[in-house]
Amino acid sequence: MRLRELAEKGELSGLPGEGQPFPQRGDDLSGDRWAAFHILSNEKVLPAWAELRHEIDASAARLVARARRHLAWLSARDADLHSLPAERIVEARATTHATDQRVRSQIGAAVAELNQLVERYEVAVPVESLQMPRFTMDRIFASAAEQV
Repeated sequence: MRLRELAEKGELSGLPGEGQPFPQRGDDLSGDRWAAFHILSNEKVLPAWAELRHEIDASAARLVARARRHLAWLSARDADLHSLPAERIVEARATTHATDQRVRSQIGAAVAELNQLVERYEVAVPVESLQMPRFTMDRIFASAAEQV
């Protein structure tokens, strides 16, 4: 009854596929298989490997953003060092270097964790063409430098 009301009001007009027959699913999707496919496609459920790929992409984006913030901090810190009195430069430079090493170490650990996800993904992905390269610190920082 509700669909009829919506159709009469024109709220169902202009939807993708309007006026076209439903796509053929083939004989292999009859009975229970059809019901499972229908539920999966309507609920936008992804295979585990596809969800893992989304997780990898999101983690990589967060790492690049963190590296970008770090590069921006290093640049600002370098500018600050030029304005410091001579007696404070050595100490400030040492502090900057220590912080840089700590952050790079943390990003390196995160890259290692990300590569573990990539390894799980590659075991689960159904075809070789969907496999992806490992992440490296250089690749993360290069992506970050492009965006600074």
